[in-house]
Amino acid sequence: MNTVRALKFALVLLIPVAFACDDDDDDNNTPEPATNFTAELSGANEVPAVTTPATGTATLSVDDDEITYTIDVTDLQNALVAHIHIAPAGVNGPVRLNLCGTGDPQPACTSGTGVLATGTNGTTVGDPPITFDSLLSAMRTGGAYVNVHTSVADCTVGQPGCNPAGEIRGQIEED
Repeated sequence: MNTVRALKFALVLLIPVAFACDDDDDDNNTPEPATNFTAELSGANEVPAVTTPATGTATLSVDDDEITYTIDVTDLQNALVAHIHIAPAGVNGPVRLNLCGTGDPQPACTSGTGVLATGTNGTTVGDPPITFDSLLSAMRTGGAYVNVHTSVADCTVGQPGCNPAGEIRGQIEED
């Protein structure tokens, strides 16, 4: 009998301890995936590098299956289009999300100093196609960049405001 009574007593003492331990599988130790990103844009980040006074910053925020973005620039001439491309730093890659200058639903790009573009987009582009989740994965691992392309009729390629392959670029990083 003493053994049964001792086991009951031990069990009564252990029940509160078991509840206090919890299983900790409530994601308290798992960080949430990044949803806010930035990219610092400059001609030095282009491949090959571009000499330009233009600079910029892109801020991006993921909400469900869309990216809300704002691209602010300084001293940018003849903005044509802006995109998110997939590739690591130092490598050129394919366009995967349009940000401005490509028509509906993307806004036109502006030039000068201030907001180049602001909007929301979740429609990936390119061939072969990729999913929105693949784009986010590339953004979260440093494998995506924002690129602003410039050009105007009769300009001299390579001069500021005449870089159709890209004038300012910045790798997307978690905020």
